[in-house]
Amino acid sequence: MSTKIPVTVITGFLGSGKTTLIRHLLQNNQGRKIAVVVNEFGEIGIDGELLRSCQVCDEENEVVSNIIELNNGCLCCTVQEEFFPTMQELLKRRDSIDCIVIETSGLALPQPLVQAFRWQEIRTIATVDGVITVVDCAAVAAGTFASDINAVQAQRQADPNLEHETPPRRTI
Repeated sequence: MSTKIPVTVITGFLGSGKTTLIRHLLQNNQGRKIAVVVNEFGEIGIDGELLRSCQVCDEENEVVSNIIELNNGCLCCTVQEEFFPTMQELLKRRDSIDCIVIETSGLALPQPLVQAFRWQEIRTIATVDGVITVVDCAAVAAGTFASDINAVQAQRQADPNLEHETPPRRTI
């Protein structure tokens, strides 16, 4: 039996640099075939388009088919309905994927997502190798958690699937 596919979860508030980090990973992939699951808000996939437009992601490159967008709000709140079927489809292509990167929305809690990797259908094929939290250093230095707190609040209010309470707090 082959080894499990490593999965890295990248999380952080809106505008912290998650997509920039993933673009860097794709552009410097060292020959690895990276599948990316992007948790988007709204019908227009801004982050997905940013990733598809990176230098290594042209239409002739198989990386394009490895960028999957989930547009139904907070991934941690829709893990069973949205994430699980997506992972099942990705894992069917395990021979053409070296690793998976999951970009959560700016509101998602990583714990329910990580717990999904204990499910029998996933745990035999994939494993979480890390959770990376990207932080907006300028915002933290200014005493907040994000540079645009109003945008985070608007994102929170726009998500009908949001089932958890994570009130924004000022940093210490």
